[in-house]
Amino acid sequence: MNFSLSSSPNIVALVLLAAAFALGLSLYLTRYPALLPRRRAILTAVRTATLLALLFASLAPVVRYSSAARERNRMLILVDHSGSMEVRDGDSAGRTRREVVDSAATAIASGFSGRYDVRLAPFDASLGPIGKPSSWKAATQTRGAGETALGDAIREGLDRLDPDSLAAMLVLSDGAVNRGEDPERALASTVPAFALVVGSTGDPPTAGIGGIDAPSEVVIGRPATLSVTVRHGARPATRGVARLSEGSRELGRASFALERPGSVSRVTIPFTLGERGKHFLAVKLDSLPGDPITQNKRRLIAVTARPAKRLVPLVATAWDWDLRSFARGVEEDTSWAIQRWAPSGSSSVGAPGGAPQSFAQALRDADVLVLRFDSRTLTPERSAEALSFLNRGGGVLFWIDPVNRPPAPGPLTNALGLEWRDFGRATGPSTGVELSQAGRAHEVSLLGGDAATAVATWRSLPPIQSPLILNLKGSALTPLLEARYGTETTPLLLAGRVGSGRVAVLNAAGVYRWGLTAAGLGGGAGIEPSFFGGLNAWLSQSADDRPVRISAPDLTPAERAVPVRLALANGAVGTGARATVRARRSAGGVAGEGRLSASIQGDFAGSIALPEGVYWLVGRVERAGRLVGTDSLQVAVGEQGVEFESLGAEPSVLERLASRSGGVAAPLARSGPVLARLRSPDIARARIIELDIFHNVPLFLVLVLGATAEWVLRKRFHLL
Repeated sequence: MNFSLSSSPNIVALVLLAAAFALGLSLYLTRYPALLPRRRAILTAVRTATLLALLFASLAPVVRYSSAARERNRMLILVDHSGSMEVRDGDSAGRTRREVVDSAATAIASGFSGRYDVRLAPFDASLGPIGKPSSWKAATQTRGAGETALGDAIREGLDRLDPDSLAAMLVLSDGAVNRGEDPERALASTVPAFALVVGSTGDPPTAGIGGIDAPSEVVIGRPATLSVTVRHGARPATRGVARLSEGSRELGRASFALERPGSVSRVTIPFTLGERGKHFLAVKLDSLPGDPITQNKRRLIAVTARPAKRLVPLVATAWDWDLRSFARGVEEDTSWAIQRWAPSGSSSVGAPGGAPQSFAQALRDADVLVLRFDSRTLTPERSAEALSFLNRGGGVLFWIDPVNRPPAPGPLTNALGLEWRDFGRATGPSTGVELSQAGRAHEVSLLGGDAATAVATWRSLPPIQSPLILNLKGSALTPLLEARYGTETTPLLLAGRVGSGRVAVLNAAGVYRWGLTAAGLGGGAGIEPSFFGGLNAWLSQSADDRPVRISAPDLTPAERAVPVRLALANGAVGTGARATVRARRSAGGVAGEGRLSASIQGDFAGSIALPEGVYWLVGRVERAGRLVGTDSLQVAVGEQGVEFESLGAEPSVLERLASRSGGVAAPLARSGPVLARLRSPDIARARIIELDIFHNVPLFLVLVLGATAEWVLRKRFHLL
């Protein structure tokens, strides 16, 4: 223990104390009556002790010493559990690299338990739980992921532990890093890093997947291809088959041949997906005779299937000029297409010249729906289905029909908050279209520009008719455009939310004239693409309004918990709220449920452990017994595998990390230099303790007791 004493003396105080000291001795020796020698000695000793204590205090002494207690010296041992650690070249006995480092971690933790407060943590694509040596056996039972993110593990380890208490970091790995942050940048030389390397740097005796080039998105029913790179290690020539499957159904296959050690084969597997949505596909290599490694022969990928064009079902009894104008505006964006339907019966729809089908089936793949707002189109059955579509998060445009009567009042009209009058009266052309106060800030009515430009554009357009005089009740819809008829106004375009979806109501006839101006008939530019295209785009973005949004990785390695985050549109709502996540199997049934913790950002985060399979994660946030919102996401848990390039040991990575941080790296079989350095007294987090003796209770107690004792003795000796 290092010890030092410093002081900051006050010269004036020292002079005064010296004078007091001399005066006291002089009085005792010359001025007071003759005392017995014993009494004189006692008084002199008490006065001397008191004055010396006061003199010592006036020097303002400060004592500093360092302390290196075990609890302040923590060593974090990071143990690689990635897929490459399953290679059986850990030692001469044929154990896997993982088996060797797990046993080494246990031995090192036991050997240094008196020197450090040891903590151990496994890592692969992310850092596992940090625990004491007593809990390490349970951590060794879990299976790791394929990839190795040492830098991310170091960064998270430093975040979880107190950096001031961390004296050293020891990494047990093969050194192959193929994901995440650079380890040196993550460490930033905050603590010395030590490394013990296991495994051979040469090609292992295996053939495996060296990479997969897969599209993230494909078109439904259109053939697509996936490329698989197969690499050959130090083993005889071999042939095999790469297969692509979804569940138990095989989608495609391709044969490969590896003629010599170190050769590479790249094969293409054609496949076709027939249903919209996210698909989780497995790429597998058939078992190869004599190959000791299985983890590098399978991989799970996620592919989303979508229609060639995003379809907008349009249900109306007639295909008039207004609807044609709407179709032109929407299809200006070539990724969208209008799908015409006509009402059939009370609950079905049919394409022109086609067989009827249920309205629900027609809406299955739709994000946006257009409905004529009339009694023939919106029967009670179709109205209920449209309301259900809105509650699922779809967007709907209700376009009031100028010929047929409006639908009967019901749950849909009540949800919209619409009332109308004067149907059948010829309102005549409007004298002008004006932006409402809300319309001056809404993207649909602004036509992609600013308010001043939009006002001028709307006023310059040809006149149109308004079939109904509308009144609003409730707050579901807000007028964006208003039509003027003399002194009277009525909403022309309304927008808002119903359930989880966006809604627009267009109370206009003859709007095709707004598009004809593009051909020069009106002397100005048409607004079909900006108005109808913009309206369609806005309706399709209902998901942006969700009060709760869930996020999680598409793929999670088997035996790892799925990280989940719930973000709130309004962070203030998160105060006092409760968030949960529930996993449902795609085939049905609840697979697990967990509670999420609030973060300082106002969202919620946590994880849920699930067995291998495909799940729907449903996030739910409640506050004071009321539902704030829900959201769902499809994910998969399965074998991630490991790429062939990651199987060879790379000691240079760990050697560079150790040398640049002040540590040492060595092969695990020759670990002496590393262990010797860890035993060195230089590797310690010492705490400097500073004691200000002037502001110290015992010192002032001596002063008080000395002065009191002197006063008592002088009175007893009859000197007062």
